[in-house]
Amino acid sequence: MKALLYKDACVLWKQMKFMLLLVAIFCLLPNGFGLNAFFVAYAGLMLPMSLLAYDERARWDSFAAMLPYSPRAVVVSRYAAGWLLTLFAGGLYCLGVLVRGEGLAALAVLGWVVAVVLVCQAVLFPYFFRVGVEKARMYLIVFFVLLLVVGAGLAGLLDAAVPTLPTLLALAPVGVVVGAVVCLASVPAAVGQYLRRNW
Repeated sequence: MKALLYKDACVLWKQMKFMLLLVAIFCLLPNGFGLNAFFVAYAGLMLPMSLLAYDERARWDSFAAMLPYSPRAVVVSRYAAGWLLTLFAGGLYCLGVLVRGEGLAALAVLGWVVAVVLVCQAVLFPYFFRVGVEKARMYLIVFFVLLLVVGAGLAGLLDAAVPTLPTLLALAPVGVVVGAVVCLASVPAAVGQYLRRNW
């Protein structure tokens, strides 16, 4: 598993140094336009997707089948890369909050963003393992539009049902825990889809 993560780190550094730098800069910037929260989501979703796309183009999975790694180890390593990238961006976001002296509301935003990222990983990763990233790209626009509509609806409902900031702050850790449970629960499904992949 460590070797698989090291391989992903090498690919990230070689192919996506500029994107990692952008994530670091925007997560540390003031929260004027919400870009720091966006780049936490970007790091947790788009960078793992890019890693999967690079592996797909390089036929990495054919090579990995000859190595002493089970399909479960390959799948979990890719989930772990997504979690570590989310943690990396979230840590930079927290550092930015500390430097800027922002309150707990900014941390609550981070909690909800991380929860959404984890749920999106749970939904998208099994699909990526089944059809491949290149084929899945055309459906991602539909997915993100649906996510935006559902997110806006839930935000409206949450605003009406939970109008106080302390309650929203208190619910952020619950959202992260629910997201983590959903994401972990999707790992066996992703392994099954990986074994039945058609790319």
